[in-house]
Amino acid sequence: MMPRSWPTAAVRLLLPLALVPLACRGPERPAAPAAGAPRRVVTLAPNLTEIVFALGAGDRLVGVSEYSDYPDAARSIPRVGGLQVDPEKVAAMRPDLVLAVAEGNAQGAVRALEAAGMPVTVTPSGSLDAVLDSIRLVADRLGVPEEGRRLADRLAARRAAVRAKVAGRPRPRALLLVWPDPPQAAGGQTFLNDVLTEAGLQNLVEDRRGWPVLSKEYLATVPVDVVVMPESIEARAAWESAFGPDGALSTGAVAKARRISLPEAALTRPGPRVFDMLEKLADAAR
Repeated sequence: MMPRSWPTAAVRLLLPLALVPLACRGPERPAAPAAGAPRRVVTLAPNLTEIVFALGAGDRLVGVSEYSDYPDAARSIPRVGGLQVDPEKVAAMRPDLVLAVAEGNAQGAVRALEAAGMPVTVTPSGSLDAVLDSIRLVADRLGVPEEGRRLADRLAARRAAVRAKVAGRPRPRALLLVWPDPPQAAGGQTFLNDVLTEAGLQNLVEDRRGWPVLSKEYLATVPVDVVVMPESIEARAAWESAFGPDGALSTGAVAKARRISLPEAALTRPGPRVFDMLEKLADAAR
């Protein structure tokens, strides 16, 4: 099954630990909400589930999207649908806050929930700045604004450190492929374009907005030095086939390029863990 746009790719792809950066750690204790803050929360995307847990409010989640698998505590929360969110399931959970992404498969459900009078908050997307804004916005809606500010500030500081680290380094020409066949890349005005470029790489399709599908002819001739790939057990066979004989990635510079694999869910979800991937990519691309 081939994702054709970020929301589909993110749901599909979307599709360490004592000293692990805070973005990868669960909160040590639940955050204390302000009076009147929502206590029954539903998230319609895995990255929003991760943000709620990172803010210490995972105990308030009564429903999550199908692919919400991080942290482990998210796995036991009732599902409200995957590629197609079920508005009736959401409504049956009697949420006092529904969190959704700004684009994607859940938009029909969002409109239905809004029409039914459900309190829906739609978070921004499209950049690393938007990830930080989403954290602050979700924290505000949950009644824990200080937790959101502190988390966003820590992640922004780590991002600034990566920028300083790669400043002045040569910038290898790169593609970040979110799916191998047909090959789909992170283009301009996406959070993964920010990850690629801020880690010190030159995105060869930055001038193509969104998540372009690349032809085999293009990939055979494009002067690419590095291919960044999301790694998962489920997609391993698809990548091996794409790089194998007659595969979509089997000829030209793309077949010879250096490959950097990063954990799929952490890389392809616009949540706190993507800043861990930014650091890892900056180190791997040296």
